[in-house]
Amino acid sequence: MNSLLHTPEGVRDILGDECQKKNYVMKALTSLLFSYGYDQVETPMFEFTDTYSESYGSTPERDMFRFFDRDGNTLALRPDFTPSIARLTARFFSDTKETIRLCYQGNVFKNRHSLRGEMSEQTQVGAEMIGDSSIESDAEMISIIVNGFLSAGLSKFQISIGHADIFNGLIEAAGFSSDEEKDVHDFVSNKNFFGLSEYLTQKKVDQDLQSLFSLLSKIFMNPDEWKDSLEMARNYPPVYNALSHLYQMNELLSAYGVEDYVSFDLGLVRSLNYYTGIIFAGYTLGSGKPIVTGGRYDSLLGHFGADRPAIGFAILVDELLLAIDRQHIELPIENAKILLLYPRNQVKSAIRKADSLRKAGNRVLMHSYNDTDHKNKLCIKYASFTIMETGGEK
Repeated sequence: MNSLLHTPEGVRDILGDECQKKNYVMKALTSLLFSYGYDQVETPMFEFTDTYSESYGSTPERDMFRFFDRDGNTLALRPDFTPSIARLTARFFSDTKETIRLCYQGNVFKNRHSLRGEMSEQTQVGAEMIGDSSIESDAEMISIIVNGFLSAGLSKFQISIGHADIFNGLIEAAGFSSDEEKDVHDFVSNKNFFGLSEYLTQKKVDQDLQSLFSLLSKIFMNPDEWKDSLEMARNYPPVYNALSHLYQMNELLSAYGVEDYVSFDLGLVRSLNYYTGIIFAGYTLGSGKPIVTGGRYDSLLGHFGADRPAIGFAILVDELLLAIDRQHIELPIENAKILLLYPRNQVKSAIRKADSLRKAGNRVLMHSYNDTDHKNKLCIKYASFTIMETGGEK
């Protein structure tokens, strides 16, 4: 393989129409975030490795692209925006008591396993709300995501919402060790609920608690479906409070008019361990992966010296574009081009005309010709263009 012509595994080139579609979607998403009052920020593409420390639930070191600078500092390409935003907030907004709304766009990098077909470089558009722990902020995030997908052209998608305290509260109530917690996490993340049931029986978990564990296998369209479980959960406050929180949030989502795009997955768990409240993921046809992930992370900023509640999400733009393409959704991007033909002795006139056309919003390609035969060949070659001459349209 000629390494001068090929990209490394996990990254790729993006050309022409795909670039235009990507720019259109990112602009639509960013414009929506601006309409909700979010301010755009940029963080470095690489930072000190400690920014993404696994000790507070961020990316494992084996999944990072790490390297050294000339002073021997260990650096990492950004694998996750949230710790970078947490660091930025702690540095520049430490004296601010008001709620901070920030949005971003850029690429993240993860050192994927070879031969799995996963991209190591992905583009994200996301938002973080810092300093507000209310249920209203949770609902606002879901509203933005739903309206973001609608603005990008999607109409068939679902946002699955869970709560980190349901799983964590059940683990605590059962008195499981860290190893047992990992076992249960594997059962739940793999949706192996028959295996989970057998495991709980082997561990002699109380029957009422086993009934609550069974909630992890349910995907509810309507929170009323778990209303009967609330009374049983009263003996386990973290679980009860989480279920009540989701129940109340559904009413706010109805006020936003987005409830038809939402379902509640009480068994939703995430690989990043810094989540402390609601967690969510979005799915649509044509993509086998979530096209958005996020949740509340009220403890993360404390690691950077700014102990404030926060919630955020990241939309995976490349997965979103893949779904748009597979669903045959036409985006309103402008592909029309004008070919402005001119004889060589009229180049100054052609430049002025091209400049006028471009200022009017047109995409103009200039091309000189030597004689009529040359001009006719150009007309055939660029038949898909609108063809004009310095003297007018052909």
